[in-house]
Order: sequence, then structure tokens, then C-alpha cells
Amino acid sequence: MRLLLFDIDGTLINSSRIGRAALGRALLDVFGTAGALDTYEFAGKTDRRIVHDLMTAEGFTPDHIAARMPELDERMAAAGRALFTPQAIWPCPGVLPLLEALGRRGDVVLALLTGNVRHTAPLKLAAAGIDPAQFHAGAYGSDSLERDELFPIALERVRAATGRRFAPEDIIVVGDTPADIRCARTGGSRAIAVATGPYSPERLALHDPDYLFTDLAHTRDVMQVLLDVIEQAG
Repeated sequence: MRLLLFDIDGTLINSSRIGRAALGRALLDVFGTAGALDTYEFAGKTDRRIVHDLMTAEGFTPDHIAARMPELDERMAAAGRALFTPQAIWPCPGVLPLLEALGRRGDVVLALLTGNVRHTAPLKLAAAGIDPAQFHAGAYGSDSLERDELFPIALERVRAATGRRFAPEDIIVVGDTPADIRCARTGGSRAIAVATGPYSPERLALHDPDYLFTDLAHTRDVMQVLLDVIEQAG
């Protein structure tokens, strides 16, 4: 049995800048400013890190920011329910047939490892036509500022949800940024990179993922690689 941990933005879905717009609405509601949101680099970062960086630059203390996070999460969800539509969010190439094929297998568990907060992750997936319920558990951008710290959180939640413990060598992280690759390495697992986000195949290759795809469009080929990785890990 193997565990596949999927990133969301740029890996499973393309959301253009609609997630940024939802966060902007929430920041204005809660803090009265969105700071330098328009120019801030989101890729690979958790929503907690993004908010922390933007709001500390505006003079808010970390304690004040942390105290407002529950309200901000609710505001982000409210904005997401209004903004996250199939016209604004769509699945990355090959994702739907790949998830369907993986869902038919009895030797893999699907879960999430994403920078999105828990409140917005299922809204984004559903808007792209992806059933959030197929992921047994997950770690989210509302769990930590640092992406690397999400790895053990995801493992513990998967254990609680499934009753299974996974050794690092039985885990594969699938993501679209160097931060996803680094997170996998920090946890001792394997990394599959896909260039459907902001990073080109050439830039991702510099970080030495175990496998690199331009996209997930060729289901049979992707499944073969996933199975090869599973067999090698075993």
C-alpha cells in the first residue's frame, strides 16, 4: 500500500488568479488592506505564510495576525463560494482520468498536501469537477506557515482516517513547484514534479525530482511511472 500526496494549485487545478482575488477580498475585510498582494509570489507557499508576509509588511504583529486567522479563513471561504466557478477553475490536463484510474486501485491511498487553507481546498477542487471526498485526508496551508511542516501532519491525519501507517519510502508527493520537491525530500519520500504550474520543466529538473512530467495528460504513461515508483519503493 502506498500513499500519494497531491498538491492542488498548478498540480490538480488551474485557478488563474482567482485564489488571489478571494484572498484579497478576505484581507480587505479583516485587515483593511491586501498589502502587496498583486506582486507577491504565491508559488509553493502556504496561505498562512502568504498572509504573514503580506500583513507583517503592513505593520501588523504576528500575534495580531494569528488572532485574526479564524475570521480570515471564514472570509476566504465566503469569497471562494462566490468566485470559485467552473469558468474560473478547471482541472489540469489529464487529472480527471488519472484520479479515476487511481481510485479503482486497491494499493494506493490518495490524500492532499496543499498550501490552501482547509476552508478553501474543497471549494477549489469541486469547482474543477474533482470530488474532494476521494482524498482520505490532508494537510493544509492553515496548519503551518511552512510547507515542509505539512508532511508529518498529512501522515498523522491519513493514519487517523485509514488506520494505516506509511513509512516515508511508501509515500509519493506530486506537485508543481520546487517547494513540493523539497517537502518530499524533507519527509524522506519520493517526488513527482509536473510542469503545469508556474515552473518550466527545465527549472523543475534543477531540483532533481524522481520523475518529471510536462503534464499528466497521458494517463497510461503516468500510471506506469507511478506503478514503477511504487514497485521501486517496495
